[in-house]
Amino acid sequence: MRDKNRRMHKKNSTIIFFIMPVLLLTAPVSCSLKYDEVTDTTDSVPEFVFRNARYSRYENSKKSMYLSAGLLEQYKKDSASYARNAVFSTWDKDGTLDTEGKCYLLGINSNEEIYTLFNDILIKNTSQNFKIRAENLRWNGKTEQLTAGADETVYITKDDVELSGKGFSASGVNKNYRFSSSVNGTMTTKDEPSSEQIQAAEE
Repeated sequence: MRDKNRRMHKKNSTIIFFIMPVLLLTAPVSCSLKYDEVTDTTDSVPEFVFRNARYSRYENSKKSMYLSAGLLEQYKKDSASYARNAVFSTWDKDGTLDTEGKCYLLGINSNEEIYTLFNDILIKNTSQNFKIRAENLRWNGKTEQLTAGADETVYITKDDVELSGKGFSASGVNKNYRFSSSVNGTMTTKDEPSSEQIQAAEE
């Protein structure tokens, strides 16, 4: 049996998938990670700082979310939280592991339900057997939309298909995702063994 790679190119590709709101955080966490929007000294100082933090959330006595970070910071003014070297997991209601992920920096706006991931992002969904790799992603909890910048390349692997493209957007409502630009992809298939190969193996 040998593997064959077939190259395919698609535009505005739309493929069924499933997105879980994996970034829900309600505990106090944050620090000087708020480097991109500091306007005065007071706002740049976090209210709480936690190092090597571990956070778990339970629903109906079952773990639903876990987050660990090398550094967690929380700012009082805008209810913003930031986690550096974040690793997270979520579970279904029946206790089955659903999603695992990591990123270098995770920004959380609890008031607006906006969750932003930066650098070395990897999200793996166990139930749907897919993973996403990117450098910049944004999850809107109110609209259930996951998006990347128009010039940001996002890589998706599902089963035996690998896709990459720019202008990525996904909906947790209709469970679709798409790219607004051309998409490059690779599909790996396995040859069925011939009758001669089967006979030789049996001998």
